[in-house]
Amino acid sequence: MPIQESREVPFYPDDLLPQLQRILAILADVDLQHDIQRDYLESWSAPRKVKDRLLADLDQCHTGNRERLESCLRGLRLEARGSDPGTPRRTDH
Repeated sequence: MPIQESREVPFYPDDLLPQLQRILAILADVDLQHDIQRDYLESWSAPRKVKDRLLADLDQCHTGNRERLESCLRGLRLEARGSDPGTPRRTDH
């Protein structure tokens, strides 16, 4: 029988959880919108040079947005780690 590794599930205080969920939802929306816009530009009948420039701009903007959101997530995770270890943990999951 294979040995199962025990993985610690991160704990996030109840006051940070809605913020984490909101940022993750925004991140998913940003990715979806990027995919939609990219597909639209790829299928557009403009000259390749124009499309390539617009796609590069779109990708650069998307990367910047993702980096800012990921930075927010890192900050919230650090905040959660710095929370009082005596804080009661959720056990209802």
